[in-house]
Amino acid sequence: MRGLLLSLCGSLLVVGLSAQSVRPQVIAGGGTTNALPNGGTLKSTFGQPVIGPAGWPNTVLTQGFHQPAPERVGALPKVFLDGPLVSGLMNDNLRTLPSFPLTEPYSSLPGYTHIGSGFETVSPNVLGITGSNAIVDWVFLELRSASDNTVVKATAVGLLQRDGDVVAPDGVNPVSFVAIPDFYHLVVRHRNHLAIMSANTISLGPLAVPVNFTNGSVATFGGAAAQRLNGSVRAMWAGDVTGNGQVKYAGGSNDRDPILVAIGGTVPTSTTSGYAGTDVNLNGATKYTGSANDRDVILTTVGGSVPTATRSTFVP
Repeated sequence: MRGLLLSLCGSLLVVGLSAQSVRPQVIAGGGTTNALPNGGTLKSTFGQPVIGPAGWPNTVLTQGFHQPAPERVGALPKVFLDGPLVSGLMNDNLRTLPSFPLTEPYSSLPGYTHIGSGFETVSPNVLGITGSNAIVDWVFLELRSASDNTVVKATAVGLLQRDGDVVAPDGVNPVSFVAIPDFYHLVVRHRNHLAIMSANTISLGPLAVPVNFTNGSVATFGGAAAQRLNGSVRAMWAGDVTGNGQVKYAGGSNDRDPILVAIGGTVPTSTTSGYAGTDVNLNGATKYTGSANDRDVILTTVGGSVPTATRSTFVP
């Protein structure tokens, strides 16, 4: 016999002697090739099942290691952003902007580390949806460890609809995470609002679980102060223009000055349009003075009467 095919202890060994050419096709990256004293080679792939005959002179391994599809868990978050929230619905001005990102923006922003997500895209057709399911903006979601709520286990990006529902980038399906079924804290983050997190862990599995942060049915880490009561609903605090987890109106590194810089810095009545972090009320324009300006939103968040006050996220 010019060649020998062995299967020992879950290892598949293909021996090719110098007198005969053996050309295995292996679907795996975990094997090794070793030279034999007589000039042949020993090739091995571990734990690899073989389907079909092993014939000579050409040995073909028709199956190797196959990575199964990763496990996923689903969620149906519901949140409101206070900046664009008016009378129970958020405005959807951003989706009509030419500058609205068709690829999620968080991969290009500091402070957002993807685990199992990143660079998802949205179809222009999804952005064309109107009514309560119209898209408001992208949001960033985290699953954190039940035993240590500072440890992020998985992330996902979703699209926020006017009525507060967060859906997958296809605009229809629930958000899913690459994670095993387990108990997690759910965190919702937005590029210019303060992040929130569920106070208690939530059991997540393949079937998407509703998580409603807007009506008090899901306790928020940090208590009632973690969100703003806007009418009868709870909403994420607006105004974190710098993205540092704090809303600040006056003093160094405040969130008001970037708005002034964005409109030119010298004429406070100027405005600028486009998708920007300085657009706190998400109406498609950055505005420092006048009606529907972004500066007043920051002042409201910190308390309105004491401009030196600050407000920080409770998410560690």
